Amino acid sequence: MMRKILFLLMASLFTMSCVGMGTDFPTHVRHSFVKIEKRAHVNKCNEDQTVCYPQIMLSTGSGAIVGNHKLGSLVLTAAHVCEVDPRRYPPGSILGAEITVLDLRLKRYQARIINMDHEMDACILTVIGLNGAIVPVRKGTYHPGTKVYNVAAPIGIMNRDLVPLLDGYYVGDEGDHRALYTVPAAGGSSGSPIIDEDGQLVGMIHSVNILFPMITVSPTLEDLRKFIWESEKYHRMLLWNYKKGQSIELSNQSR
Repeated sequence: MMRKILFLLMASLFTMSCVGMGTDFPTHVRHSFVKIEKRAHVNKCNEDQTVCYPQIMLSTGSGAIVGNHKLGSLVLTAAHVCEVDPRRYPPGSILGAEITVLDLRLKRYQARIINMDHEMDACILTVIGLNGAIVPVRKGTYHPGTKVYNVAAPIGIMNRDLVPLLDGYYVGDEGDHRALYTVPAAGGSSGSPIIDEDGQLVGMIHSVNILFPMITVSPTLEDLRKFIWESEKYHRMLLWNYKKGQSIELSNQSR
């Protein structure tokens, strides 16, 4: 009888420990996530350039709201998600591009580029009408081995109130303003936020190791913090000029 009681007690403890596992994901960050769709309008020609026709090339990425303003929100993503890579098309064949974002309600918004940094592969978009939770940037430092989380739409996976939630660890900074994480990623994860247990932004996925897609690359926290601050400052200046009656130039080009 005593042996049976001990067995039941051990089983109940094991069950309790399983229930408690995996409950530390800061799920409120889901509401700051957006899926980004870029439609590149290109002029595609045959080999001898005698016949050309317009074509729309669709690609997707991920992003997160890092600031709000009276007209909408500021979204952080990767630079290559924002712009059309001219190396992929012949000179003069790119006709233009448009960027839209979708929130978890699948509501679609038009977006414009505020700032881009190609070296760190980061971009800030302004999205009129979008209102969502802000992911605050972590103020202090953190150390290799810190548990981190990721909200992303790899290969475009996202639906109404559904988006993949991933996790991993901060590995460290490898130089050249790059930080490494053990967070799995695929095409479509670019621009997705990396957050700590407090729901604070510590990184942003822009690359993944092709041979081992469990290793992802991000700008360093220090670089991201500076880039977001400068982008917010520049956006406030644009809005101030707009209030004074001056034109506000927002385009799909870096400034």
